[in-house]
Amino acid sequence: MQFTAGFRPNNSFLEELERWQRLDFPSPYLNPRTFEAADPKARKRVVAVLHELLSLTMEKRLTSSQLDAFHSEYLLPSRLLLCLIKHHGIFYITNKGARSTVFLKEAYDGTKLIAQCPLLLHIDKFVALSGRRVLDSCNNFASSPISSRNYSSSSRLHD
Repeated sequence: MQFTAGFRPNNSFLEELERWQRLDFPSPYLNPRTFEAADPKARKRVVAVLHELLSLTMEKRLTSSQLDAFHSEYLLPSRLLLCLIKHHGIFYITNKGARSTVFLKEAYDGTKLIAQCPLLLHIDKFVALSGRRVLDSCNNFASSPISSRNYSSSSRLHD
């Protein structure tokens, strides 16, 4: 797990984290109705579902509005972002205006996506050849093709 540079976990936090990690890992593909909402395994299942969901995206990130589309299908908690904040070693959340974006930390090295999807590389090359600016699909703002996959200006990931 990667924590932000300024985060200094205390002993109680580390003990809680160790207890949580020792819990059985529920498959994200299990029926969510088999878990009680207050059960710690239910929270671990939510983390597993979100980890799997972000892993399947090309940019390993989703906005809160994009995550809202999955609430009913996967029976995610209504206060999902608060649940994610508790797992800041796995996810990074950035707030820009009224919208939040959730990143999968293990997919990034600082601000760079580690394993970039070949389609994203192709799009970047095509946009660079055309001389146009690419529209960032997650934040809906125009950016230059060179910095379109570098999130340092709008949503910096911390090591």
